[in-house]
Amino acid sequence: MPRKPFKPICPKCGYDQSGEIATWKSQCPINGRCNECGIPFQWADIFDPSRTRLHWYAEHARSLTNFLSATPKTLIRIILPHRFWRTVDTTKDLRPMCLIAWVIFVMILSHLIVSIPNGILARSAYNWNGTTIGQHYQMYGGYGIAEILFVAIAFPYFNALPRASSFRWTLFIETGWPEAWYQSFFKVINFQLGFLVLWLLILAVIPTTRSIAKIRTGHVIRAACLSALWIFLSYELSRALRIMHALTDPIHNLYWFFDGWIVPVSGLWQVLFWSCAVSIGWKVKQWKSLVLLGTAAALLGGTALSIYAFLYAT
Repeated sequence: MPRKPFKPICPKCGYDQSGEIATWKSQCPINGRCNECGIPFQWADIFDPSRTRLHWYAEHARSLTNFLSATPKTLIRIILPHRFWRTVDTTKDLRPMCLIAWVIFVMILSHLIVSIPNGILARSAYNWNGTTIGQHYQMYGGYGIAEILFVAIAFPYFNALPRASSFRWTLFIETGWPEAWYQSFFKVINFQLGFLVLWLLILAVIPTTRSIAKIRTGHVIRAACLSALWIFLSYELSRALRIMHALTDPIHNLYWFFDGWIVPVSGLWQVLFWSCAVSIGWKVKQWKSLVLLGTAAALLGGTALSIYAFLYAT
């Protein structure tokens, strides 16, 4: 399959640099500047974007080993948005598919880790007719084990029950308690989700903001993926605290203290993350106007979704 012809573009806005290259007479200069957005760059990075990859950043992982080893380093660095975006700016190579794969991997891994104590909690809640895992397997076969695994992953949102039908066992799936969906899921994510969606609309839909930003879609995807990952991890943290609270009574007060701070702290992180992305990472010239517009709209979106979820749940 023939390769796509190489197209030298600005790492920030994607402007074609072929016209500038055509003016060279005898040699390639070391440094350049985009005529469209004004960002400075090194021409070597334009011809070989892999030069800008970071060894600690999961999006730039070169192998499976590097992919795994970069995971904790990346998670630690995104905690402080200003430090993260100071390093991962618009000159760094964009690999959106690798980043999306990493985000999905971290989401699945974190959910499975928290599902271990969640399975213990589900056992104490359902008790599986007072049987051990071995006895449960003898009674229901593979469906009994499937029930245990499914409930560990999905409790309290879904429940699985092995039932006899036409002389064979089937796994019956039923929805969990309605209040669990709001109290332990939507209550944690709805403000952040609305905040993220409105920021994306501001950047993607309104022509004025697109002309101000002068940013490639890949940079927006990068920010959106990391923002979505933070939403999911804040949910998993709340889920883990709730499970520990249910399993261990002495941490009752500790649970209420930390759980009460998850939503406001996560919301504040989202504000800082997107503000730093625009001003530090993307180096938008009129960053104050864009940050003000985007943050105001995103706060309204997050608040509106929170109110809607609350009214719907009640």
